[in-house]
Amino acid sequence: MFHRRTHKLLNTVIGLCIIGFIVLFLKSPSVERRRPGPNYPFPSDPRPWPNGEPPEVRQANHVDPESGVLKQIPIPYDDSDLSGWNFKSSQNSSNQILGMDIVKSVNFLNLNFDILNVDKFGPLDNIKTVIVIQVHNRPVYLKYLIESLQKTKGIEKTLLVFSHDINVISIDEMIRNITFARVYQIYYPFNMQLFPHVFPGQDPRDCPEKIGKDGAHKLGCQNADHSDKYGNYRVAKLTQIKHHWWWKMNFVFDGIVDRLGLEKAWILLLEEDHFVAPDALHVLDYITQNKKNLCSVCDIISLGFYLKKTTKYGEDIAKLGAHPWYSSKHNMGMALQRDTWQMIKNCSEMFCTIDDYNWDWSVMQISTKCLPQRFRVIFAKSPRVLHIGDCGVHTHRCDAHNAYASARDLLQEHSGKLFPEKLDVTDVSRRSLKPSKENGGWGDKRDVELCRINTHPLDDYSKSQVLKNLLTSAVPLK
Repeated sequence: MFHRRTHKLLNTVIGLCIIGFIVLFLKSPSVERRRPGPNYPFPSDPRPWPNGEPPEVRQANHVDPESGVLKQIPIPYDDSDLSGWNFKSSQNSSNQILGMDIVKSVNFLNLNFDILNVDKFGPLDNIKTVIVIQVHNRPVYLKYLIESLQKTKGIEKTLLVFSHDINVISIDEMIRNITFARVYQIYYPFNMQLFPHVFPGQDPRDCPEKIGKDGAHKLGCQNADHSDKYGNYRVAKLTQIKHHWWWKMNFVFDGIVDRLGLEKAWILLLEEDHFVAPDALHVLDYITQNKKNLCSVCDIISLGFYLKKTTKYGEDIAKLGAHPWYSSKHNMGMALQRDTWQMIKNCSEMFCTIDDYNWDWSVMQISTKCLPQRFRVIFAKSPRVLHIGDCGVHTHRCDAHNAYASARDLLQEHSGKLFPEKLDVTDVSRRSLKPSKENGGWGDKRDVELCRINTHPLDDYSKSQVLKNLLTSAVPLK
């Protein structure tokens, strides 16, 4: 008991230190996922500066969104604003916070988090399902998701893992107030909140997304030679999503599943804008227990399915489908075990080098080009994980409550048919849809190298010269 209290106190101190560090020293830009649009402006600053020294006022180059013409806007020079971590101590000017130190601090927090509610639900011996939620900064949706999880039967037998790419105090408090299940929190260490103005964030010296190679070389931006296959340049808030997903998956299996002895657990993947039916775990348990008879060759279970119409929801509520896995159909509410994940990880080089900023389409390329045979999925024809994220990367004019209300009403309408005693596979297909071409957005060599590093999240980063070069390539530390 004394050891547990000491560990909990240490965890609290660590968390407060990290939060205080972020609040005091770092900026917190809004990072929403959005498909690259025409002439979306990002500032760029050609290097080297004239005479090797930065001017008092530098010229930030922007592409005007209406005319497409490059314009120069004077911005007062501020070295600390560009570096993202080059902070000097007021007492000792020789002290500074290094990017590697930041990463090591976050990793320490990730590995030493005290699992919440263990005293209430006991140790992890009975864990059959680990629910992993990727979180950004949409607290309204996250609130709806947590409410739906609380109403899910069997949730007390799971471990909830919340993976963040930004530290938001209100979100942190929301998660730490969960009392209905055991909770583990992890933070992606190479995020834009910690590195807002240098790679892996959006460096002002990087090329504007739509400038084109000729314009980039004329401008002299630092990644002019590394556009994607369509001639566009990296957008940090898009590449971060794929980085976060890949790091999260590797950390969950290496740092949680293996370390905590949960090798046989099923890993259910959710996002902050999902909504879960009360019988979601009931359906998942039924499929896993009867998988040999239902679909022995299926590698993935999907509790989510993108319905065009909901008129047959009640009719299909006890029906399953078994198809070749296709990312745009079966990427929601995915569940898999270690052996399936290992097949994906064995193709990590393809995942990291494929020119696609989407994690799901990157996995699709692995399924069709790297594996001996494509993944097959068994899925609920009436989804138990629903997407309520009307407001997100690509859509801004929306009401966050509308899709939530529709999902809630749909489940309420058919509440009497939930928890079916028997589920049957009624829809079997062997037709493999052709994957789409690469979507681009992943042409920068730095993203490829960081992705390779994220493949091994438990490695000692202090020994990685590649990582040191990445974190210091844009602005030399003084």
